[in-house]
Amino acid sequence: MDRHITTFPAPQTGKISLVVAPRAVVGSLMTILATLALRGQVTVIDSGNCFDAYTLARALRAHTHQIDAALKRVLLSRAFTCYQVLAMLAELPMDDTPVIVLDLLSTFLDESVNLNKRLRLLDSSLNLLRRISQDAPVAIWARTRTSAVASEDQRLLLPLLEIAHDIWELQAPETPIHQLPLF
Repeated sequence: MDRHITTFPAPQTGKISLVVAPRAVVGSLMTILATLALRGQVTVIDSGNCFDAYTLARALRAHTHQIDAALKRVLLSRAFTCYQVLAMLAELPMDDTPVIVLDLLSTFLDESVNLNKRLRLLDSSLNLLRRISQDAPVAIWARTRTSAVASEDQRLLLPLLEIAHDIWELQAPETPIHQLPLF
């Protein structure tokens, strides 16, 4: 499924890299994560429960036989609410450890939290990511959706687009519609 997605350069210190794409981009993100894990420790905050350890291990295997050592350098935290995202970001050390946030907006689409509150929490989270990016590479993936929450998703995406330095927007490949013959 990942064959239509291009590879992205590794994020750089002083910049926030943003990938706006469908779920098919996860494989490419695991490749970036593998590149960072080969260099040293990397922090991953998974907001959409989409971390793919198998794909990460395969990407690491292509470059090293010491897969266990590289996997141990990946510090994974899973956030299930927008409150947890903010708390996890607030607890991160301000050092040079790269940070990758997977499917950031997923937890901010929780309708049980007032939209204004979610926007404030997102703003606080983005301020923390901006501060972290001064000393460490930061990459964020925002998943595109085609559902009823798409308009709300766009409203939450705007602040992300404003803080990002490098932006890659990808769309799912269109599948041609073929009419099957009756006979």
